[in-house]
Amino acid sequence: MHADDEAICARNERVVRAFLEGWDNRDLDACMAQVTDDMVYLNHPHARIKGKQAVARMIGSIFAPAKRVEFLLLNVIARGNKVVTERLDQWDWDGKGLNCKLPVCGIFELTDDGKIHEWREYYDNQVWLDQGGPSLVPEPA
Repeated sequence: MHADDEAICARNERVVRAFLEGWDNRDLDACMAQVTDDMVYLNHPHARIKGKQAVARMIGSIFAPAKRVEFLLLNVIARGNKVVTERLDQWDWDGKGLNCKLPVCGIFELTDDGKIHEWREYYDNQVWLDQGGPSLVPEPA
């Protein structure tokens, strides 16, 4: 890998880490500062969500009931404008600790100027629901 490629990968990894730290802090502005206006979020098994405002509504709907969020990064792999994360997303819904633990694989595609324009998540939705996770079907604007 050339020095330029390494620099791009490092930058993109920093962007994704900043996005995920926004989740840890339940800071919607910090998350949205890392994405393009026309971003696409594909949260398998749900329908894709297109546009920064629609994605912000969905994220906000998850932040609202959460008492605490912690995304534990297990692996982060960057190649060009793609970053893959293996995580354990942890949620406290009732103030009694991080009782919801969801293994997740996330794939982020970034623009040449280092903004997230596509974000895909893969996880077991039944685990999410069984552990108290709210509906991830966005409400109409």
